[in-house]
This record gives sequence, C-alpha cells and structure tokens, in this order.
Amino acid sequence: MNRVSSSPLKSVGEKLASVDDVNILMYGVLQFTESLHHMYQTTEARLARVTKAISRTESEMKRLGHDTEEVAKTEQQIKEKLQLIQMKALEIQVHENRDTVTRVELEEAQLKKKLTSLEENLMSSVPDTIKGTPLKHISNLKDLMKWTQEQKLKLENQNQQLADLQKQNMV
Repeated sequence: MNRVSSSPLKSVGEKLASVDDVNILMYGVLQFTESLHHMYQTTEARLARVTKAISRTESEMKRLGHDTEEVAKTEQQIKEKLQLIQMKALEIQVHENRDTVTRVELEEAQLKKKLTSLEENLMSSVPDTIKGTPLKHISNLKDLMKWTQEQKLKLENQNQQLADLQKQNMV
C-alpha cells in the first residue's frame, strides 16, 4: 500500500532537512536577493547617469547646430556687405578717375590751343634756325595725348567692371 503524503516535503522514506540547513539556505537566498537588489539599484543609477549624459549631449548638439546656423547667416551678411563696400569703392574710384580724365582732357585742350597759337607766333616771328624747338613741344603734346587716351581706356574698363558687379549683385 502506497500512501500519499499530505506534505510535499515529506516523501515516503525520505528524511526532512534540518532547521539549520533550512536557515542556511534561507540566509543564502536573502544574501542573493540583497545582491540582486543592489545590482538593480546600481544599474538603475548608471542608466540614469547615462540618460542624463545623453540628454546633455543632445542639448549641446542642438545648441551647436543653432550656433552653426547663426554663424552661416552672419557670414552671408558679411559677404553681402563686403560686396557692397567693394562696389562703393569701385564707384568712388571710377568717379575720381572720370574727374581726373576730364581735367586732363581740359588741360590737353588748353595746351593744344596754347601750342597752336605759340606755333603760329613762332613761325611768324622766329628765324628758320630756331623753328625746330616747337617740334619738341609737339612730341610732348603727343605723349600727353597718348597718356590721356590710356586713362580713357582705364576708365572704360572700370565702368565695365562696375556694370558687371552691379549685374552680379542683382542676380
């Protein structure tokens, strides 16, 4: 006849564990539970620190992104203002060169007029031996005319550069 035991710990023919053995086992289970709890708390604290560090890094990245955008905007504004300054400087230079060329042209016209009247006076009153001197003046006048022509070309080039810059600025 087999008997069924009412206690799961009790089996037929088996000896029950002693109270000291059960206490030792329970003490080990408690220590194991405390270790697990300590690991859980430590892991949780580490995760909190990592999450906080990630959050700080993300906010720093956002701030750096914003700063980068601001720097790019400022750089663009500086480029635009620099281009305007360059155009104004070129306009001023062109204006000054126009004034210089106009003044030189007037001086050239006056010199031509004086030279022509001087030549006429010399030709009529100077002996043939001295008549070679006006040729030097004519040479100087030709040099002056050549220089004036070069200045006109430079002014035209600068006007073209100014027009090109204005076209670029409009685009």
